[in-house]
Amino acid sequence: MRIELLIVGDELMEGQTDPYPAEMIRLIREREAHISRLVVVLDDVKAIVDELKAAKNNSATLVIMTGGLGPTLDDLTRHALARYLGEELVADPEALGWMRAAYVKRHGKDAEPRKEASLMAMVPRGGRPLSNPVGIACGILAERDGMSIACLPGFPKEMLAMFREHVLPLIVADGIFEKEIWVRRGESEMEHLFQLIVKEFDVRLSSVPKEDWREHGNLVVIRGGREEVERAADRFAFLLRSDL
Repeated sequence: MRIELLIVGDELMEGQTDPYPAEMIRLIREREAHISRLVVVLDDVKAIVDELKAAKNNSATLVIMTGGLGPTLDDLTRHALARYLGEELVADPEALGWMRAAYVKRHGKDAEPRKEASLMAMVPRGGRPLSNPVGIACGILAERDGMSIACLPGFPKEMLAMFREHVLPLIVADGIFEKEIWVRRGESEMEHLFQLIVKEFDVRLSSVPKEDWREHGNLVVIRGGREEVERAADRFAFLLRSDL
C-alpha cells in the first residue's frame, strides 16, 4: 500500500513545534510498510485540499492527516476534508456522546461543553468518527475512490493513542523489506561500495550519516525484496571486510 502523511498546522511552519512524527513512522515500519510522501501544510483549506488531490494523483491508498481538529477558527482540517469529499459536515451522535463523557471525566459531573466545542464531534457526511481515548476531539475516517483518509489530532499523546487503535490495523506490509547495517566508516569511504551494491542487486540503499560515527557507526539501510536485500547485505559485508 502507498501511505502518505499530511501534517497540518501553522505552528509547524513557524518552528514552534517539531512536525516529524517519528514514533508513528517507526510503528508503520514495524509493519513492513513505508511512508511514500510526507508534507507539512498550513491551516488553510485550499492548501489541504490541494494536498489530498495530490495524494490521489499519486495513487495513495492511505492518507494520514494530523492536526487541525480542535474547536477554534484555525482548526480547518475537517472543513478541508469535507470540501475534498464534496460532503457537508454533520454532528455525529456517537461522537457527541464521547465528547460529553470526556468533559465530565475532565471537569466533573456537571461539566457541559460550550456550543463551539460541538465542532469537535462533526464529520463529513458518510465519514466515520474515531474515538479519542485520551482527549476530546474525535478523529475521522473517510474514503473516496479507493483512498482512505484518517484524520487524527495533532497532540502527540492523543495522536499516537488513536493511531495505534484505529489506523495501525489498516496498514499492511507493502512487500518492501529493509535491513539496517551500522558501519564505523565514513560515508565517502563507502560510496564506491554503495555503487557496486545498487548495480549488482535490485535494491535501494540509503546512507544515514551520524556525527558520532567513529564511536557508534554510520547507518546504512538496504531496501527491496527480502531475498534480494539479504543477498545485498551479505555482499556488502563481504566488500567491507575486503576493502580495508
